[in-house]
Amino acid sequence: MTEPTKPNDPTGSAAGSESAGATAVSAGASGVAEPPATGGGTGSPLARAPRRGSGALLTLVSIVLALIVGGVIIALSDQVVRSELTHVFSDPGPFFRDFFLSIRDAYFALFKGAIYNPDNDGTFAGIFAPLGGTLYKAAPLILGGLSVGLAFRAGLFNIGGEGQVMAGAFCSGFVGFTFTSLPAVVLLPFAVLTGLAGGVLWGFIAGWLKARTGAHEVITTIMLNWIATFALAWLITTSKVVDPSNSQQSKPVAEAARIPKLFGSGVLVDWSFVLAIVVAGWLVWLLTRSKLGFQLRAVGANPAAARTAGISVGGMTITAMTMAGGLAGLAGVSLALGGATSYSVTGSISSNIGFDAITVALLGRSRPWGVVGAGLLFGALKQGGATMQATAGVEVPIDIITVIQALIVMFVAAPMLVKSIVRFKALGGSALNTATTNLVTTVTHVRKDRLPRNVFAGGMQVLLAALALVLFATSRRTSGEAALQFSLRGDTVQLPTWTYSARTWIIIACVAAIVVGVLRILKVIGPRWAIALCTVLLVFAFITWSIAGTGNPFLATGLLKGALFPLAIPLILGALAGVIGERSGVVNIAIEAQLLGGAFLAAVIGTVTASMWFGAIGGLLAGLLIAGLLSVLAIKYFVDQVIVGVVLNLLVLGLTNFFFNKLLSPNPDGFNNPPTFPIWKVPLLSDIPIIGQIFFQGTIFLYATYLIIALAQFGLFHTRWGLRVRAVGEHPRAADTVGINVRRTRYRAVWLAGLVAGLGGAFLVLGTGSIGTFGLNMSNGMGFIALAAVIFGRWNPLGAVAAALLFGFTTQLAALLQQAGSPINGSLLLTLPYVVTLLVVANSGGRVRAPAADGQPYRVG
Repeated sequence: MTEPTKPNDPTGSAAGSESAGATAVSAGASGVAEPPATGGGTGSPLARAPRRGSGALLTLVSIVLALIVGGVIIALSDQVVRSELTHVFSDPGPFFRDFFLSIRDAYFALFKGAIYNPDNDGTFAGIFAPLGGTLYKAAPLILGGLSVGLAFRAGLFNIGGEGQVMAGAFCSGFVGFTFTSLPAVVLLPFAVLTGLAGGVLWGFIAGWLKARTGAHEVITTIMLNWIATFALAWLITTSKVVDPSNSQQSKPVAEAARIPKLFGSGVLVDWSFVLAIVVAGWLVWLLTRSKLGFQLRAVGANPAAARTAGISVGGMTITAMTMAGGLAGLAGVSLALGGATSYSVTGSISSNIGFDAITVALLGRSRPWGVVGAGLLFGALKQGGATMQATAGVEVPIDIITVIQALIVMFVAAPMLVKSIVRFKALGGSALNTATTNLVTTVTHVRKDRLPRNVFAGGMQVLLAALALVLFATSRRTSGEAALQFSLRGDTVQLPTWTYSARTWIIIACVAAIVVGVLRILKVIGPRWAIALCTVLLVFAFITWSIAGTGNPFLATGLLKGALFPLAIPLILGALAGVIGERSGVVNIAIEAQLLGGAFLAAVIGTVTASMWFGAIGGLLAGLLIAGLLSVLAIKYFVDQVIVGVVLNLLVLGLTNFFFNKLLSPNPDGFNNPPTFPIWKVPLLSDIPIIGQIFFQGTIFLYATYLIIALAQFGLFHTRWGLRVRAVGEHPRAADTVGINVRRTRYRAVWLAGLVAGLGGAFLVLGTGSIGTFGLNMSNGMGFIALAAVIFGRWNPLGAVAAALLFGFTTQLAALLQQAGSPINGSLLLTLPYVVTLLVVANSGGRVRAPAADGQPYRVG
């Protein structure tokens, strides 16, 4: 056997290391517990090598199927076609004629906008403007897709592309409008490299937290997305950045910093497209010809075996996320310096590129040239979709493009489903996959601590407390008094307001937090108590500093009440749905889709029936329908579960936006004005000071949530059903051996989870206690926060609830501090929930263990 090259051997070549590493990876695979057996094997149809060209045929058929389904949606949303549907049996001719014409006109407009317009003026710009626009739209998609794909190849799920794009866009734009005296030959490269550095930094943070603390990259990148969003909103308002003529954007980038157009101003495509192609070629070389590329792929394939081969898993994790962040940062550069927002940085400059990049990477199978092809396809759809929406007589909302994109990825990811629809013998191709198969190993195996865990965590707490002591206690504003109010007007029992010396109590709180950190270092108290006490003390110090001297009392009861109801309810229900599904072994990335779909259908059915109860049932049905799609695709057709979740999120977002613009917005009274549930106070209990306001004043959804929490905890850990669910999630082969029907158990768990999440969606419209209507993207990332709560809560119902409450608490805290006159900018305050969550996750021992078969398909036989 080849002797493995030592990691620090300067003479070891890439080829030698790759050969040795391959041997060690192969041999070392037995050094880690393998995922539970999933059946199949070499005799399985999925294990056979696909025929040459079958993958391309699968992609082509998937595109055609997606366009057909999209066309049906376009036709049925047309008012003329719908009116003719009522007499289709008596006079079918007009219906089918207009059905066909609506699809033809829409797709012809898409073609004219993306590829070639037959009505052009004959000039070079007129002929190539549509194609140039497609290439222009494709460039950031390709760069973002390469970012996500690189992370996938290293076994990581980089869901933080949005934040990395924003970081790159702002940094490059800042250089572009600040150093205007520099010549173009200096300023443009300087701006590009600065944008690259911004993305690198944002990716490095997630990678370092993953490698150093074990914090799951899904949690950290979601938090970093929101931090970047609100930080960018604040930065745009600062005097050195804001455009004096428009407070919603930055100063325009200097002419010398703008990326030149390839063919003049008449054709949009610029040199960022060339950059994207060059980067793709470089990644091909990196992944297939370099030592670093082999190490990244080895860690992605089997991190434990890679460690056996002498590869630093933590180092590769940091490297992969840093490089992925840099690639996404370049996508932001192409937007800021390429004129996507008129050469100014705006809060919406990312244009959802970070999330679209996930589907681009999936369709491209995480391979650089595949990502280029997927980026070109989606760029054409986006470019043509704008024309389709603007063309008179067509006016199809561009959201249908999102639906088509989702359908394409779904069909490509499910070759068995496509074969059941189109029975071509030559149709083959392997299913798409991501880092899901490595979910357990990448979470549970992280770099060894250089410091003992208690020393690192306690030291971080001492450092934060000391920093708070210096910043808050020495501030001029703390020389005054602060006040905490514990009762609302109208409460039966009125508690006195506590007025106290701000500086004195800040010192007491910070010193106490330092003591807690020291006790954690000495192992006198455990990690959970240390985190809880330190968080409470530092939050109290922060609140006191924020309200000191303002004369406005801080409503402490309102903080606790709002944290639970209404802010935490959809997060709790979404997190419980995630726990139930993943305990059975099915990863549920589609919580966002279930919340959004539940809200949409609750609004429509509640309005049409004029009943809040039927609206709630509609929300349940929406969650169940989406869960049904998830379960069928993941369990029956063995589609990668992360891909299914991403696709469903995209599909539901596109559908709800499309029908909102076509149906709800034109006729709100007919489709978007449902009755809502009233606030109900529990007699006697609601009059208890503080506790009564928090726990016993809310709509029926609040009390239903209490019941669901209790049932989920009891059901999973104290019933026969729960034992079966956990068994199929830990070791489905063993569960099957003792007579448990694995597939049926998983189906039922996923369906139940869908009902719970759908109820959370219905709450957004019907259960907040105020007039409710559905709005575009109403869930606004709550599903991703709920997903983070599942992981943070260690796949335990009570842990997930605690994580959701933490987020609700910090969100309400930011809102109340803003009302109380905090000196911190409102946008920065909105980052508070995400910063606190990030710190708690990093400080709480991120080495969590998912259910062993989470994300693993189970094949019988």
